[in-house]
Amino acid sequence: MSLFGRKRIFVSKGNFPDIINALILSFETLREEYIFGSLSQLKREGVDVSKVSKEIRSESELEDILKAFQLTSMIGIAWNYIEDIRDQLSFDYMLSNHLRVEEGSRAWKYRERYTDCHGDMDALSRTLSVDVHKVIGSPEPKNEFLIQFQGGAYTLIGLCQMATYSACGDSKMEQKIKQKIFSSYTGKKS
Repeated sequence: MSLFGRKRIFVSKGNFPDIINALILSFETLREEYIFGSLSQLKREGVDVSKVSKEIRSESELEDILKAFQLTSMIGIAWNYIEDIRDQLSFDYMLSNHLRVEEGSRAWKYRERYTDCHGDMDALSRTLSVDVHKVIGSPEPKNEFLIQFQGGAYTLIGLCQMATYSACGDSKMEQKIKQKIFSSYTGKKS
């Protein structure tokens, strides 16, 4: 039980495979939506994106960047649902390996880069924006691409966190994040 009377939700190690499978499916879709949505918005704003691929190839640097970013944006939330610190590290290891973000890999190096942002969403979003822009070929106009990828990163963070709350069985927090994301697009207070 928490201080405010809300019953804490905990997941056991036996639930890890189901949670990890749910996250992997969600994250793959979210990566595609992030790239497609960002490029579509740039196109609506009159930026020529015809030479930029909307495809995320398996095992590409772009996929590694996005996987690392997703792990960084959600792992602390997942840990909050795991009581034993040894199980937290086990969960991190299992999820990282299933996403092919093993220690020493290119994806791991990006994860370390994003972890260096120390949870600062602005720094994390800016860093992702620069990395994505560079790896897709540094298209021009640079500022417009950076701004759009950074703006999309905030949404990607929220959606990854929403998927994590859902996978851990906390529908209240999932709805809270959903309302925040919706209100940021509509300008309405949640």
